[in-house]
Amino acid sequence: MEVAHFLVKSLGRERGSELFNAFLSFPMLVFDFTVDDLQLASQMLARYSRVGIGGRDATILAMMKSKNIKAIATHDKAFKKVKWIKVVDPLD
Repeated sequence: MEVAHFLVKSLGRERGSELFNAFLSFPMLVFDFTVDDLQLASQMLARYSRVGIGGRDATILAMMKSKNIKAIATHDKAFKKVKWIKVVDPLD
């Protein structure tokens, strides 16, 4: 959803949706979001909201934590303030 949000907001509904559909063609893992993940997301939101992490971001952090994922590709600067993850900005 973060990718879809960025593309549609930056490029408009049609072009953003077109590029998002292209993004979905890449191989990726998609995980179920459980009640435990929701509880962890609320903890992440409470812990990191002061550095700019919002609800969608907290959900991403919760999934990263629960799946032991340590790196993320994002242009969102708030993630750089979370010390336990490595951020790769694809636009740099």
